[in-house]
Amino acid sequence: MPKYKDRRSADRRGASLAATIAAMNNAAASSPNLPLAATAAGSPERPAGMGGERSGDTVSRSLDGERIRLHLAAACRGWQIEVVDATGSTNLDLLARLRENASHASVAPAAPVIRAAMQQTAGRGQRGRAWQSVPGDSLTFSLAYVMPGGPAELAGLSLATGVAVVEGLSDLPLSAPHALGLKWPNDVLLRGGKLAGILIETVPAGPGRIGVVIGIGINLRQAGDVAARIDNAAAAGAPGSAGVATSVIPATPPAALESVLPEPDMSSVFVAVVRRLTAMLDRFSEHRFGAFRDDWEAMHAYGGASIRVIEHGRDLLHGVALGVDAQGCLRVATDEGERIVASGEVSVRLLDASGEPGKQGVR
Repeated sequence: MPKYKDRRSADRRGASLAATIAAMNNAAASSPNLPLAATAAGSPERPAGMGGERSGDTVSRSLDGERIRLHLAAACRGWQIEVVDATGSTNLDLLARLRENASHASVAPAAPVIRAAMQQTAGRGQRGRAWQSVPGDSLTFSLAYVMPGGPAELAGLSLATGVAVVEGLSDLPLSAPHALGLKWPNDVLLRGGKLAGILIETVPAGPGRIGVVIGIGINLRQAGDVAARIDNAAAAGAPGSAGVATSVIPATPPAALESVLPEPDMSSVFVAVVRRLTAMLDRFSEHRFGAFRDDWEAMHAYGGASIRVIEHGRDLLHGVALGVDAQGCLRVATDEGERIVASGEVSVRLLDASGEPGKQGVR
């Protein structure tokens, strides 16, 4: 697994979160019936399908809008925070708002928004695949942010997002924080399994601006159930599954946060990760990927490992993963020399010592 470089400033920032997270966990245990406000759209912010008394387990498996806003007040000043029972897709919701705002040329850039849902009926991952999740077992949310520049200035944003997610999760009292790692270009791994996925979509946001929506899904519990749903979707050839390519590309097995954080409290996880993400977006807007490259390299789960790069179900190349360049492209050492791989319809998997496709396990 990756060895983290000395990041004392990050450790100091993480230490400042300890009291917040402890307070949230205490609130979850002792105050299960905090009143929840409604969103601007009028959607009630309550745990999906819940009413009356809520047990500690129920609280830990739900998003508490009031508690979340309280603990994000300082880090997310100027952000709109929405927590709803259900929606089709938080990414699509926020993309629609950015488009609406951009259609009014005289309107100032849209204020940044965070939208979380207990259930997404049309949640998506990379290449349009359905995100496999169950309310209470997965944390799913999106952030909308307008920054200066155009698509070229967003190079490496998915990698910087991964860094922020790992840092946020590392701020929690995990039993093995160094078991976290990053797989190029947009997966967060835990002991080699896929813990979280990232989907970034963009829309024009007026002259000299671009709107970014970042969707994130984190498996909190029941990794075995997630694996079964993925297998069933692939076997059925369901829309959004990997289809034919699943017979060629071995899926990275899912992982769940509960393996390093017993009974993870959903609201606490959300706050820890969002605090890092909002800070990342402000920093990326000014300094771009260069400010995150070293941290990403330190978290690279496949650094120095033999890999296969797959495109449209076919092996594109085999080699050794070296790291990333200034634009966030993957650098791979091959027998013919170093190759640069851009993101897109590309997947990366490990090779075993014989050069054959290997299991996606801990390095």
